[in-house]
Amino acid sequence: MIRTLTFALISALLLSAAAPAIARGDRDQDHLREAAAQGQVIPLNRLIADVRSRAPYSEMTYLGGPQFDAGRMIYALKFMDGSQVVVVYVDARTGRIVGRKP
Repeated sequence: MIRTLTFALISALLLSAAAPAIARGDRDQDHLREAAAQGQVIPLNRLIADVRSRAPYSEMTYLGGPQFDAGRMIYALKFMDGSQVVVVYVDARTGRIVGRKP
């Protein structure tokens, strides 16, 4: 009985801790949809195709799973360069590469 109550309590705490992150992700997606509908951002598939056509990214494998920062309007695109993951930061409004890690 105590084991069941402990498990239920831990589960409830974990779910409550995750709720703000889930809500934030929903807001980012809503913001992105709104910006796309108004023509303020370049469609994601076009951004990916543009980055993949540029050297050195044309020689890398695109890994998918883009992440979007609604506050900065920046996409993080992941590529595989040999055995190293490279994250390319792209401005969703202009398509300009604004950063890279590593």
